[in-house]
Amino acid sequence: MARHRPTAEGGYQRGEETRLRIIEAAVGQFAEHGYEGASTRHIATAAGVNAPALQYYFDNKEGLYLACLEQILSHIWDQLSGVVGAAEAALNDPQTSDEQLIDAYLGILGGFMSFLEETTKSTHWHRFMACEQAGLGPPAASEIMANGLSLHLSTVTRAILGRLTGRAADDEITIIRTLALNSQTLVFRVKRLPVFRALGWETVDRQRMEIVRSALLSQNRLTLQALVNERNATTKV
Repeated sequence: MARHRPTAEGGYQRGEETRLRIIEAAVGQFAEHGYEGASTRHIATAAGVNAPALQYYFDNKEGLYLACLEQILSHIWDQLSGVVGAAEAALNDPQTSDEQLIDAYLGILGGFMSFLEETTKSTHWHRFMACEQAGLGPPAASEIMANGLSLHLSTVTRAILGRLTGRAADDEITIIRTLALNSQTLVFRVKRLPVFRALGWETVDRQRMEIVRSALLSQNRLTLQALVNERNATTKV
């Protein structure tokens, strides 16, 4: 894990500000050039620090990359922790209705969509995560993804879908359906250019984000309700 320490001359606050500035610059460089193509020299220049500062805070380029990933995942979790907690509470209550479980699932998907709006920072985050999800980062990064946020979200959404369909959470069909539902939001972050061309958009502002959110959530509500209906029809037989 990347180091987290202040500069000796500036104290903790100044050291933390420098560290975050390096991470922000590095996310932009990794997003633009990929892990292999990004230069620590260019990252240092973009952050306004000398090259030894990167080694001081992060040891090496891999440590810096991991710190960038952890920073982005931390921000995502800040946005999703509330809806994920609500979904877990719903799962723990045997009296929770199908409609409430569907609302909980859609709450998680809606949380992901809050990252669609176009800003300079979010554009870098989108590209960084697209590269990471394509397996272009160091091996340690994929382990962080697999054992952290991704695992938590997968566990919750698979459990909800299992309840709605009457299948086990680890059933192959449940896993496939969950992956299909959850990956829909990724299209608008990973395949932005073809999506923009199809829609005739150049950017995603708040209004357009709401159009995407409304369309996807209503579609997924219909899908989840259809799966509940299928479960009920099978149960009656």
